Amino acid sequence: MSDELLNYPRGTVAMGNGDLTQVVNLKGKYSNGAKLKHTLRKSPSGYTLGHRECSGTFDLEIRETGEERDYWNMVRDGTVKQLRIKIPGTTKAINIVASDLDFELPSDDAIKESVGFIGELVDT
Repeated sequence: MSDELLNYPRGTVAMGNGDLTQVVNLKGKYSNGAKLKHTLRKSPSGYTLGHRECSGTFDLEIRETGEERDYWNMVRDGTVKQLRIKIPGTTKAINIVASDLDFELPSDDAIKESVGFIGELVDT
């Protein structure tokens, strides 16, 4: 029906015992490393699958109580954590290693951090 206005629910992200409440945005990428293969006679002649990789970032804003997780040490130590991305109808689990952290302390807004990660998609 053309006059139907649907609701688009929001997803959430969890790590450890519960949802991350300071995260305001998450971007991710999952790749199977597919590449085209070529021969002298036919281009492309087929494909091959490569390494499966997962990467992304999540952005957060810090409240007066401080960070809800120690992201700085996660980057420094290379600690493996499980990140659960909850999308309506499914939950995806990724074992991540935090690879970098960007931060911003603006004079007129909340403190912001962006955590980059790499990892593997795992069965839930």
